Amino acid sequence: MSSHSDPLVSFVIPCYNYGRYLGDCLQSIFAQDADYPFEIIVLDDASPDNTQEVVARFRHPRLRVITHEQNQGHIRTVQEGLEAARGEFVARIDADDRYRPCFLSTLIPKLQAYPEVGLAYGDAAVIDSEGKINIQSCDSAHGGKDFKGNELVPLLFRNFLCAPTAIARREAWTRELPIPPHLAFNDWYFNVMIARRYEFCYVNRVVADYRVHSQNHHAKVTRDRSEEPSILYVLDRVFDQSSFEGRLPDGLDSVRSQVYAAQYLTLAEKYFGAFLNEDARRCYIEAIRRRPAYLFSSVFRRFAATILGRDTYERCKGWVRGRSVGGIA
Repeated sequence: MSSHSDPLVSFVIPCYNYGRYLGDCLQSIFAQDADYPFEIIVLDDASPDNTQEVVARFRHPRLRVITHEQNQGHIRTVQEGLEAARGEFVARIDADDRYRPCFLSTLIPKLQAYPEVGLAYGDAAVIDSEGKINIQSCDSAHGGKDFKGNELVPLLFRNFLCAPTAIARREAWTRELPIPPHLAFNDWYFNVMIARRYEFCYVNRVVADYRVHSQNHHAKVTRDRSEEPSILYVLDRVFDQSSFEGRLPDGLDSVRSQVYAAQYLTLAEKYFGAFLNEDARRCYIEAIRRRPAYLFSSVFRRFAATILGRDTYERCKGWVRGRSVGGIA
């Protein structure tokens, strides 16, 4: 086995105000059932909570803590962590998520066996703020089967890869640096950019728990509307021929309109769920313009709700529901 000074794996944990979850995350790393040499890099982005107290309880030679005097933001913090990582393989996890003990033992052998694979990942369960499992499995892309191959096009339609389930070669991460500083997220950016150059390997096993709570970063970027321009930036960059040295990969250009339609629809649904009706209506229109078939689906009802008003929409839903129940009775 390699010496401690030469870790095989680096865990990068950006943390801002997640002290209440950080201990759970760290404990899940120390509880790995495989004896691979690793390092942990916690980046405290000037948290005002008890983050420093939590890391102090985990005094360990494998743990490095980088503390910011002033808040740098999620993107700069993640980039700093990736640049500091020394392992051959790097896993990035938010401090509110946690690993299953089998994370390393499931995924590292895949990266070691297949040099063409740049990123390996597994399935995730969904937990709440208290750590209770609400959803046992999140996979919706592989039908309960292992997969190895190119996943660029499917990932452009939707980000089905849950961040804490992934581990990638360090060079796969670092060649996509710097992260564009204006992005509202980094996970889908890396998934897409790495998929342009490497095969992926999915293992049909739950290897991490993804925590959903009111302060989730992804909920925040929907509410503050910073997610939308970030998504469009990534798509524009992928479909820019110059980024592929003058030639798009086979089949990519043919799905351009469908990809943009799907992403606008996803944004519309998120805005609708957040009661941002004007933004939802605008994105529904963009989705339908690119893919008119959406008009003949359940999408139309929610699009109409952004025009009629949500109160009218809810009253109509209640009336239809009452009629259906009455008919059955």
